[in-house]
Amino acid sequence: MEEAELLVDAASRLSEPFLLVIVGEFNSGKSTFINALLGRKYLQEGVVPTTNEITLLSYSEVDSESMERCERHPDGQFTCYLSAPILKEMNLVDTPGTNVILQRQQRLTEEYVPRADLILFVLSSDRPLTESEVGFLQYVQQWKKKVVFVLNKLDLYRNSDELEEATAFIKENARKLLNTEDVTLFPVSSRSALEVKLSYSKKNDREHHGEVLLSDPRWRSSKFYDLEHYLLSFLDGSTDNGKERVRLKLETPIGIADRLLTSCQRLVKLEHEKAIDDLTSIRDLVSGANNYALKIEADSNSWQKQISSLIERAKSRAITLMESTLQLSNIDLIFTYMLTGEKGPSAKATSFVQNDILSPALDDAAIWYYEAHA
Repeated sequence: MEEAELLVDAASRLSEPFLLVIVGEFNSGKSTFINALLGRKYLQEGVVPTTNEITLLSYSEVDSESMERCERHPDGQFTCYLSAPILKEMNLVDTPGTNVILQRQQRLTEEYVPRADLILFVLSSDRPLTESEVGFLQYVQQWKKKVVFVLNKLDLYRNSDELEEATAFIKENARKLLNTEDVTLFPVSSRSALEVKLSYSKKNDREHHGEVLLSDPRWRSSKFYDLEHYLLSFLDGSTDNGKERVRLKLETPIGIADRLLTSCQRLVKLEHEKAIDDLTSIRDLVSGANNYALKIEADSNSWQKQISSLIERAKSRAITLMESTLQLSNIDLIFTYMLTGEKGPSAKATSFVQNDILSPALDDAAIWYYEAHA
């Protein structure tokens, strides 16, 4: 989607629920995390990429444990309507993994990032910050989005030292990748949290649901409560996160507009530089043409002078020929021609014209041409 279209789309969503986009590699536990957050197994889980399309989860009054009310859009996105209370004010977006093969899926994921109010980046404890995750974070950084990290599969760590080492590694690299000192990270066990929620959801004691969960050691060890409380605080206008929610919501179209303006400035700068290069080339051509014209003019003047000199010398020789032919000392040649009819004087005159006028003139012209083009 073009940035201008993204801007219009983001502006139209200001009145819509908070948009939480969940990203991460396949098998990082995104689907399990979403199910734990919603309290039911709405999404399919597995060890293969189960999320092949963008899935937008919105609220519906229909109470169903299955995603029967799903609509597929022409661009490949699914919209599913669920009865989970958290979706009343917050829409969730489940995306294909950052390491998906199909370019169309990657494009869909990247198109949703600019629209997000908050990005939840799910990492797997057994391979945090893979190459594809680093590349995707670098893309996210271009949009200056707020990113919250979820270190899933907490139970894989054998002790607190391993957990502290992993969290330190993630925070250090996230600071560099996102160019920020404020890195929020929640280590959780989504599977444990989901199992606990499912075990209590069957009792239908929603009034005391939260208290019952807090009394269960499995829920406390999953550390899911801290993350869930953090996300729900964005929906409470009296909290700092609730106030930040408004800021994040407004920053989405502002950020897109800023990026659009930056792109326009970059294009204008490139066109300006190209125009300057073209103008410099034109000036060089004009300067070269002017210099060539001056050279042609100078050569023309030189040629005119040389030709005039040749003509003058040929003319001088012709006059010399006439004077030498018609002088009184040669009058006997005329009588000889008149009495005998011989053509001696004519032959001599022709020979003189050839040898003393034309040949020297041609020699002079040849020497001048060679010197002019040497």
